[in-house]
Amino acid sequence: MKYISTRGGDESLTLAQILTRGTASNGGLFVPQNWPSVDASERANLLTGEYAEIAGRLLGLFGADSLPGFDVTSAIAKAMDNFTRPVGPPVNQLDDHLWTLELMHGPTLAFKDFALAPLAEIIDQTLATQGSQATVLCATSGDTGAATVSAFARRNRLRAVVLFPNGGVSDFQRRQMTTTGAANVLPVCVDGDFDDCQRIVKALYRTPSAERYGYTAVNSINMIRILLQTAYYFRSSGLIHSSTGNSANFIVPTGNFGNIYAAYIARQLGAPINRLTVTSNDNDVLPRFFDSGRMSGQTTVKTISPSMDIQVSSNFERLLWHIKGQNGAAVETAQLELENSSTYELTDPEMQLIREDFSALKCSEADANAAMLHTWKKYGKIICPHTATAMHAALQLESASETGNGATNETVIVETAHPAKFAKAVENAIGVDPEKPSNTEAMLQATEQLEYCEATADAVQSIIDSRFGPQVN
Repeated sequence: MKYISTRGGDESLTLAQILTRGTASNGGLFVPQNWPSVDASERANLLTGEYAEIAGRLLGLFGADSLPGFDVTSAIAKAMDNFTRPVGPPVNQLDDHLWTLELMHGPTLAFKDFALAPLAEIIDQTLATQGSQATVLCATSGDTGAATVSAFARRNRLRAVVLFPNGGVSDFQRRQMTTTGAANVLPVCVDGDFDDCQRIVKALYRTPSAERYGYTAVNSINMIRILLQTAYYFRSSGLIHSSTGNSANFIVPTGNFGNIYAAYIARQLGAPINRLTVTSNDNDVLPRFFDSGRMSGQTTVKTISPSMDIQVSSNFERLLWHIKGQNGAAVETAQLELENSSTYELTDPEMQLIREDFSALKCSEADANAAMLHTWKKYGKIICPHTATAMHAALQLESASETGNGATNETVIVETAHPAKFAKAVENAIGVDPEKPSNTEAMLQATEQLEYCEATADAVQSIIDSRFGPQVN
């Protein structure tokens, strides 16, 4: 299995070689050159096995044999030891054909844990065999940063630099990043929005400091992180299919397009998944694109679902590569148009291909509040503002709809975070303060340690140099 850039070029690397890579040399994202072949027996294993086994098998299909000297499945299982549900995320049925996939049972109470905890363990064990070190760079709108800090803190071979937008994360999310006291963790509050943080991280990968510090990507631009997330779509769709005999539609709150791209991979490999629905808040770049065929960013607005306050969904470039027939030059042209003029446009046939698998819906703040209240009143369940965008979509789409060929589909709302991470927004919507897990009390009282800087790569690099430099990899 080899990985190439979405923007073409000659790079052709193994899974091990992209483990600690952010972007490709030409600025593209790594994608597998071909989908792996999955026979009926292997597909059955992916749909019915233990969670760590499923994730390990998936990485095996995508080239884990190139990783040196350790068992990947055991590493994944070890990383999930401190999850409240180490056997895998729960799948709960709400109504006849309506389900939820609870992805908040990791140490930082968000779906990012299911990829970042195993990724940290795999990177750490790989570095141990190589006798080397690395510096993780992470841009976050909240949950990715918290999961990164939790996964990488106090690892001797690794440092973690986490950039988050000033005022663009919840107090709970910020404290998860700033209160560990770990010497190898550097939280940086950037005077800008998430897209500024993401731009800075991408720029730092292309600086002379990248090799010296061993800059490593853990945002969802890291392909291995997405492959790890594919495991919960296999497991959940397998459980539902085993119970009902039906395929599943997944509704996924979406910011950077990584989580739903993982579901797309599972679908391509034969998981019983029908359609995928993207949901957004008022930062509705993807729903506007799905309506018009024109990708066009606007000014980011702050909402009650900050992890979705994004205007540039980096992982969409991977889907674009598929839609454009794996034509790297065409993808590069489109991405340069987006960088230079904040827009590009797809043809009607290209949009038809996208709409065969995906749809997209916007959820306003009022809609999200209504969805949280509906879920609380009807099911006695408290959901976060991000998950509320998926519930709103389920209500709009009439969850027990027919596919058109007479087959009933189950609809799965992907719960991306614990409501306690956004307690104020939840209480405003339903009049109830969500209960906080007991292990968060110390974090909420601890002293914060963080740095502030302007939104430039030079400013961030200066802080890294001051804290960690000089480092020689």
